[in-house]
Amino acid sequence: MAHSAAELLLLGFFMHASLDIRIVQCLDGLHYSFAILEHIYSSLHEVCVRAPDDHSSLVPALWRCWSLVDVVHRIREVAQALPGLSKKDTELVAFLEATKLAEEFRHYIQHLRSELSKKAVNPFPVWGSLAWVDPVNPASSYLVVIGAQVSGTSYTGCVFDIVARKWVSKVCLGVNGKSVNFDPIYEACLRFRDFVIPWALSAYKPGIQTTTELQIITIQMLVPETEEASQGTPPRG
Repeated sequence: MAHSAAELLLLGFFMHASLDIRIVQCLDGLHYSFAILEHIYSSLHEVCVRAPDDHSSLVPALWRCWSLVDVVHRIREVAQALPGLSKKDTELVAFLEATKLAEEFRHYIQHLRSELSKKAVNPFPVWGSLAWVDPVNPASSYLVVIGAQVSGTSYTGCVFDIVARKWVSKVCLGVNGKSVNFDPIYEACLRFRDFVIPWALSAYKPGIQTTTELQIITIQMLVPETEEASQGTPPRG
């Protein structure tokens, strides 16, 4: 039976989430976002601790920090687009709450143009301050202010939990008097991953065949020889 455009739109709107191919696409988005997250985080502290003896490590460390902020934002966005997952789901709500500061940092860096165009100069370094815990002496931490220090510059370092008697995170990024503590944010991401990936796999009723290997396609250009080259004529200078 044929349907009008309006009827098709209505049918699409009421399509059951268990048959919605967007679940598969969201699963792709989440899977590789989590993989990128793990890859960056795995070497974050290691790169930071090299900085006192090798200042060239600071840029790779800074890149990892802001990349983590961006990928956490991406996970948050895709999770909220997942068909069938209630916005009131306790796992989703807990994840969004645990990672909301990363969202605030991402908003800042995404709108850096407007931040730097303001007449009132921000009292913190453009790229923030980077801090990490000494791997040998657990009572010590390091802090570096990234870039110029204008009059009244403020910065934040690693946060120490007096009650638990430990650092909240081995690495943190400070902007505007606030610190993104990467360890608890990373742990919150893993907890959410362990919930949302199985949820998505079971939610799509046609079934999803997963694989750990991607097909790599080889593309080879066959460039035809010129007439001169085929006759052995040397190229003109």
